[in-house]
Amino acid sequence: MAAKRKTKAGLGLLLHDDEYTTSLDAKIWPIRSCFHPHDDEAKEAKKETCVICFDDDIDPCYMFSVSKCGHRFCVNCVKKHIEVKLLDGTLPNCLEHGCESQLCIDRCRTFLTLKLIWMWEQRIREDTIPSKERVYCPNCSYLMSKTELFSFSGSAFRRCFKCSASFCFYCRVTWHSELSCTDYMKLHPSPQNVDDAKLESLANLKGWRQCHRCQHMVELSSGCIHITCR
Repeated sequence: MAAKRKTKAGLGLLLHDDEYTTSLDAKIWPIRSCFHPHDDEAKEAKKETCVICFDDDIDPCYMFSVSKCGHRFCVNCVKKHIEVKLLDGTLPNCLEHGCESQLCIDRCRTFLTLKLIWMWEQRIREDTIPSKERVYCPNCSYLMSKTELFSFSGSAFRRCFKCSASFCFYCRVTWHSELSCTDYMKLHPSPQNVDDAKLESLANLKGWRQCHRCQHMVELSSGCIHITCR
């Protein structure tokens, strides 16, 4: 009888001990919630809509919030937007029309490819170096500045800061130790030089002028001949 009473007391403790019941509920809640009849409604209520692609069934964890303005878009649209901007040579901004907030590269690294991250870092660096100061490695396209390169040596021989490939500072090609710059250009006329010559010939024919600051060609359509570089 004593054993039976002990068993019943133990059963009573199991059924009425609030602390144990709470602990048990906490353990089985994840399983029970999977079959809760109102779960689907709760999930539907939490879904968000992307104003770019108009998908209205997006889980909040797949939405991206621009830190400076708070505008939200789906990750897929943000990724495509970043790629288009980088290929266009500009830094990615907010997708909202008229919003000029810039996207932060550190907040986008998790869903971008290594190539896009590298391109973005290049664009950030380009934004800090004036166009006339930019020097690209002919081997890996890493961006350097003339000031940085001149601080190491006064000769034409240079090495890329990233891949260590040797190149000619003046010709911007792989180092030509056996040839002078003039001889090398005669033997290897670059497509850029050929295109520049064609453009110069066309400019003379059309009467175009070249801005002395940015080197861009401009056509006078009206007004005086004075040029102001933007």
